[in-house]
Amino acid sequence: MDENNQKLLKLRQKIDIIDTKLIELIEDRSNLAKEIIKAKSGEDIFKPEREEALIKDIIKQSNSSNPEFIERVWRLLISENLFLQGGLRISVGSSMDAYKSACWHFGRSAKILIEKNNEEAFKKIIAENYDAAVVLKTKELKDEYFIDGKIIKKFASSPITDQDKLAKIVIFKKSEF
Repeated sequence: MDENNQKLLKLRQKIDIIDTKLIELIEDRSNLAKEIIKAKSGEDIFKPEREEALIKDIIKQSNSSNPEFIERVWRLLISENLFLQGGLRISVGSSMDAYKSACWHFGRSAKILIEKNNEEAFKKIIAENYDAAVVLKTKELKDEYFIDGKIIKKFASSPITDQDKLAKIVIFKKSEF
């Protein structure tokens, strides 16, 4: 085996070791998530503001020149944890771009229903107990709406980084105050 092939083999072996460590860490994270599920015992499982802050913090810590990749990886991890907790019901305003971004954001963790407009998406949160409404981010969008006697409030935006061909969306939930 020539020197170049030996170097390549050693590099691949190092990657194999890292892959094994990654699997162990993902398993540890999943086990902790299961403990959190038990501790929540039926509490609201979806905290978009926490997710957004977590991903922003991890991107800052990463020293990566590819924050888009970091966000995609963490979205996948978060989505899987939400799925394990029973999943979400999400309504989306009429924009197909918002729907596409919502599918990316939530992955398999959510059943996503597209509505004829933003107001109908907001009403699903109240009338049918959906976990959140997702709408396309626009300049006209307010931080909160008063609908059917309830406050619907902006909790997060997604994606945080510039993801190819994904529109920016805003996630709204029913406000408890």
